[in-house]
Amino acid sequence: MGAKTLEGLHMTMESGSYIDAMHAVLSHAGWTVYPKPILSGMTVNGFRFVVNRSLSCESATAYNWMAENFLAADFIGVTTGQAAGFSFEPTFPLYQRQAVSHLKASIDRGRGAVFGKDRFVVAAGYDDEAGVLLYTDGCSPAWRQLPYGEFGHNQSPYWYYQMFEDKVELDPIEIYKESLMQAVYKWETHDIMLPREEYACGMEGYDAIRHALEHGSFDPLQAAGVFRSYTAAKLEVSKYMDMLQSLWPQLGGAAEAYRTVAVSFQKALAIMTEQGEVKEKTHLREQIHWFEQAHQAEQEGIDHLKRFMRERIGNRFDHVGQR
Repeated sequence: MGAKTLEGLHMTMESGSYIDAMHAVLSHAGWTVYPKPILSGMTVNGFRFVVNRSLSCESATAYNWMAENFLAADFIGVTTGQAAGFSFEPTFPLYQRQAVSHLKASIDRGRGAVFGKDRFVVAAGYDDEAGVLLYTDGCSPAWRQLPYGEFGHNQSPYWYYQMFEDKVELDPIEIYKESLMQAVYKWETHDIMLPREEYACGMEGYDAIRHALEHGSFDPLQAAGVFRSYTAAKLEVSKYMDMLQSLWPQLGGAAEAYRTVAVSFQKALAIMTEQGEVKEKTHLREQIHWFEQAHQAEQEGIDHLKRFMRERIGNRFDHVGQR
């Protein structure tokens, strides 16, 4: 029987994405000194844009967690161990015990771990006598408790966890350049894990938003949550591009475009109430206008990135996202 807590490990909620959790763990462990917006860009997480065509709340986390969270860490030189599955499987109790054991082992090594609890949260401690994991979710300054036997029992039957195992020093310049390559890939490519009839990815996400708003085919409260998540993500990318512009003045046009994207999302979100309702019916057209402006600006930003990275893009032929 044992207990351990990682003092000072607290997650802050901004975009509600994996980066909120990843940044909390890596900064606490001393593995990154980058602020969250820079980490969001370096890992490519901030460039992902997936929209459920009914604007349902899972849009921002609708992707292959095992593959893409592994890549996010790999892009910055962090090796990981992770596992996932479904709680309805007959072998789930075995995986549940193994998951708890792995999370505790990571904490014993002085590093938090990411796991799914209806969204990404961070394991920051455990208490064997009480039989609970302590975790931080960014919604409360206090750690929350999760009984060992409740791990993996979420609103969705899907369970997931990830541990950060080691760090390899990489050239930051190469990380930045690769992130721009991946940004182009995310913009132009549909995620093969997601059915097109239900989800739109990259540039097509804006068309899905417009269609849903024009036809009223969405739940306002869930749509507001999606817009809040992406407003935070677009702001992170804008700050990332501002940083890259300081290194490469040629990216000034891209940085300006992404600033416009971030401002447009902020203005579109401001039109909605906390419950997701448009404050005035006449404002719906204005909201659509801001998303169209964001769409145009982001396309301009991508065009700038493609010109800046044209040689490397050319070397990859039709496989821009393949390293």
